[in-house]
Amino acid sequence: MVRNIKCIIVDDEPLARSVLVDHANQIDQLEVVAVCANAVEAFGYLQKEEIDLVFLDIKMPKISGLELLESLDHQPLVVFTTAYREFAIRAFELDAIDYLLKPISLGRFMKTVAKANKYLMGSSLAEPKESIPKKDITNQPTVEPELLYIKSQRKIIKLDLSSIKYLESLNDKVIIHTCDGEVVTTQRIGYLEEKLPKTQFVRIHRSFIISAEKVTAFNSIMVEIKGKELPIGRNYRAQALGILQKKSK
Repeated sequence: MVRNIKCIIVDDEPLARSVLVDHANQIDQLEVVAVCANAVEAFGYLQKEEIDLVFLDIKMPKISGLELLESLDHQPLVVFTTAYREFAIRAFELDAIDYLLKPISLGRFMKTVAKANKYLMGSSLAEPKESIPKKDITNQPTVEPELLYIKSQRKIIKLDLSSIKYLESLNDKVIIHTCDGEVVTTQRIGYLEEKLPKTQFVRIHRSFIISAEKVTAFNSIMVEIKGKELPIGRNYRAQALGILQKKSK
């Protein structure tokens, strides 16, 4: 399912803004609602309007793109657009969904828009291996972890995967329900889904990811975990039920 994506473009270079606007105009799904020449202008706009996606330059006068992102209480999806490679790690620590190096081709731009759409629709961000750019550090294959590291209240919290019952997306935060309590993070549920092993955790709804091992009962419309009933979304039903039925055999 495809939805319109409201985006803004933030860059102090007129030519760079023009290239991004031209690329965006090639994609019917994208709606460019503002083009900003600096981070201050963009901050004012983001405080007033609900934006899905920001294409954000890093090196700008007065306030950098990184500083702008850090200043936002409610962050839209962010794609950094820059000529500098050295900020990539910091960008992904701030949960940017992509990092585009200038000059940006239309093909690479389109891949990023497709990734943003998957985040916004709450589906998996996994892509076929042959389509993964060699230098895209967000999509490198990883060994399924036994631990999950969560950013919460300016700390990194280490969670044992076996303790997690389910994840709940609520407004601009995610609540991780564990056997020992709750952990709250501003990291997006789609981002966390990518960090969880697919053999153990199942997306059942736009707002819920569950540990299949913690399910005590289920039917075609809900799962039960320790007496808590969680809905199975229509778009996730076939895949979720297939996994749960296989686990129950």
